[in-house]
Amino acid sequence: MSAAPPFERTVCACAECVACCKKQPGPLALGDFERIADRLGEDVARSKLWRSPGAIVGKLVAGGLSMFRIRTITPRADATGRCVFLGADDRCEIHDVSPYGCAFFDVHMERREGNRRADWYLRGINDNPEYARLRSTLEASPAALALEAEEGS
Repeated sequence: MSAAPPFERTVCACAECVACCKKQPGPLALGDFERIADRLGEDVARSKLWRSPGAIVGKLVAGGLSMFRIRTITPRADATGRCVFLGADDRCEIHDVSPYGCAFFDVHMERREGNRRADWYLRGINDNPEYARLRSTLEASPAALALEAEEGS
């Protein structure tokens, strides 16, 4: 689906980084679904992922900052926000094929580097028909359902 990210994968599994897995699973980039499906099988992968409302991002335009939403796919989370792939031992059960948002960020990263990686990710999925098609086939997260209902009214 896409080229490999032009960044080194992060490897931190400290308590601060694992805390992110307990609050908000990282989003998938192009190609992540296929790797996860190759590991777990397509049906299992679909059952563990959902379409999320996405990230609200800003873009500098003439006259100021334009805010918009980029729709994403993330691992499902339980009622507390804990990622379904985070085992009872607080280790990722799919670490070697984890989503871009997990594999290429950590809490110790400098803001500038994090922004560079986020920009690469957002450019890859924003208005991408393959990503949108895959996203449309997944069940919606509760937050996505609420947003979709609000937008539909």
